[in-house]
Amino acid sequence: MAQHVKQLAKIAAIAVMATMGLAGEASANNPQDTKARLLADIAFEYAELGNSERLDEVLDQALRSTRAMEFQCFQGNPLARIAGSYLLIGQDEQGKPLLTEAIETAQRQEATGCSGSGTSPTESLGNRAKEYAEDGHLDLAIELGRGLGDPLTLAEVAGHLAEAGQSERATELLNQAITLAQGIDDQYYRTQTLSYMAYQLRTEGHTELVPPVLEQALESNSAFDLAQSREAASLQVSSLLWIARELAANGAESQAIAVLDQAMAKIQVLSNQPYPLDRIQYQVDVAVQYGELAQEAKAKAILADALAEAKSLPVDDTNRYLENAVTRVAEAHAQMGDFERALQIAETIKAVAERGSVFQQIALAQARAGNVEAAVELAQMGGSRGNATLVEITRHYLTEKQPDQAWNFVQTYEVEGILAEVALGYVEAGQPEQALQLVQSDSLVSSMPAAGQTDQALQIAETQPAETQQLDWLLPAIARGFAEQGQLETALQVAESINDKIYKAQAFIAVAQGYTTKDSAEQGRLRSIFANLIDFTTGLFGDSKREKVAAVLEQAIEVTESL
Repeated sequence: MAQHVKQLAKIAAIAVMATMGLAGEASANNPQDTKARLLADIAFEYAELGNSERLDEVLDQALRSTRAMEFQCFQGNPLARIAGSYLLIGQDEQGKPLLTEAIETAQRQEATGCSGSGTSPTESLGNRAKEYAEDGHLDLAIELGRGLGDPLTLAEVAGHLAEAGQSERATELLNQAITLAQGIDDQYYRTQTLSYMAYQLRTEGHTELVPPVLEQALESNSAFDLAQSREAASLQVSSLLWIARELAANGAESQAIAVLDQAMAKIQVLSNQPYPLDRIQYQVDVAVQYGELAQEAKAKAILADALAEAKSLPVDDTNRYLENAVTRVAEAHAQMGDFERALQIAETIKAVAERGSVFQQIALAQARAGNVEAAVELAQMGGSRGNATLVEITRHYLTEKQPDQAWNFVQTYEVEGILAEVALGYVEAGQPEQALQLVQSDSLVSSMPAAGQTDQALQIAETQPAETQQLDWLLPAIARGFAEQGQLETALQVAESINDKIYKAQAFIAVAQGYTTKDSAEQGRLRSIFANLIDFTTGLFGDSKREKVAAVLEQAIEVTESL
């Protein structure tokens, strides 16, 4: 479901910003730290409108709050936001030193291990650079990306440059990203970084930039020191399989098959010790990819060999290796659409959990083929995995940008734990009305028409008991959805209906962002052309729109100061 996650990433980021970016990054919910992050976001939105005395006041307030933060692990984020605000209005003498400070702060905090196993401070800053690029602030994204020296960030920004028609700058930045990746000492990490760079570019639609990156990934893969360890040989195969998948996805089928042939040759001489499942899993991966490339005979032959090898594994007390290996083969048949063979193999698996895993894969494949009833029947055969399988089928509809089908499926089969994702799917599809209805009440959606009932939904929201408001964290994203459609009044109604002050402030900020999204993206693309004209944003937004956005931001400030 990686593509589903990719499609909703930006909307989900808006939705959970208050939860993760404001509270979740702190060891405690410190009001001062929360204010600092909110004020930095407000200042940036004010900067979108151009220079003003009010902007100077907000920037000063945001900077003072940021410097006073108690939990400093992610202090670099608001610092970068404030730096970006200065850079947007052409005040480089204030902006550039602050940007450097933001990067150094993130690097210093990362060295302390303050984020544990979660997103690191520098990774978080990299995400901010990508958001700047998505919103059209390309120069700002480049400044931050180069300062971080992160190849993945620079590659993604290069893709946005290409999308904006700046092909020469895109190529130059991509070459810088490749050079940085080539400087990574660890062979596997270097190869995987290049491969993931290609994946990022492809999934964003920048397919023309992918070939040189994959070429470098193949070159890096060939440099593995296989004498180093058995693990090195295994990692080389793993990298080849990733590269082959990216080649195929980018339209280079013949080259992908050649890489798979190369990978298969290496798998055949790979030792099955000390990890018996590695060889079988790699054979399964190769077979599935061959099948996707219309090499079905090859695929089935490899799966037959893999099954024979799986059955030859020694049986331990838990039967773990044998059951796991056989499960992988059965799942591969399901992914290739050979449901009958997958079921035959599944019946030989004694472990309930492993057999349920196969049923889940077959059910998902059936759903993708349009056989919904068969998919549900298989899901129900999966025992405790039943609802999890139904969740994955729902996500399939969301991946295909079919939120109505997803919601109908959820209602028909009483799928649990997926409501938030369906609501986000509606926002992503440009249907915030339906998303709002889902968030406010389960029964509301089943009893009201699909659209045109926003007022009623808001009325119900005001009388809803607290225990049914667990999805309030989605409301900022929904408010932005209305604002992006120009429905400012409705967007503000959503924001004002929120009781939690953090979510409420974030919703007002999201409304300002959404209402100026198209204009601010255009502003970002033009800024490099009109670098010395600070007040040109007036012409882009218009006085009336600027006044409305400023009024929304003042509401955000009022709520923030009340924390």
